[in-house]
Amino acid sequence: MTREVLVSVKGLHVMEEEADDEIEVISAGKYYYRNGKHYILYDELVEGTKEIIKNCIKLQNGKMELQKKGPLRTEMVFERDKKNTSWYFTPYGNMMAGIDVKEMKISESDDVIEVNVKYSLEMNYEHIADCSITVKVIAKDSGLFRLK
Repeated sequence: MTREVLVSVKGLHVMEEEADDEIEVISAGKYYYRNGKHYILYDELVEGTKEIIKNCIKLQNGKMELQKKGPLRTEMVFERDKKNTSWYFTPYGNMMAGIDVKEMKISESDDVIEVNVKYSLEMNYEHIADCSITVKVIAKDSGLFRLK
């Protein structure tokens, strides 16, 4: 994998009483591999503002950690068959987020790393949605990145 990458993060929240909410962020990013961990760094623009959220994804041994810094701050941990909680800080107030991973698949090749996670999301100890997230990291010069 090269240092310069393209990062696609696609999430889907399925809520009982509302329409499904799918979001995708595509960004240029940086990739590092150190001490047995994959690091993916990318920026995300906050919708409707010029503010930026700095994101860092760490992958190691079937575990994904997502750290966000900026107007939204959190450190979320995704692990198979394990429930993790963390604070989710927003300009509108703070919430306790609970992530209970049901399935997690990580695949990697020379030019692509892909992570697929299905999980249950709680906010302040109340079930909010069943979710899925797909993170795809592609070497920028591989020629594999396509917008559909």
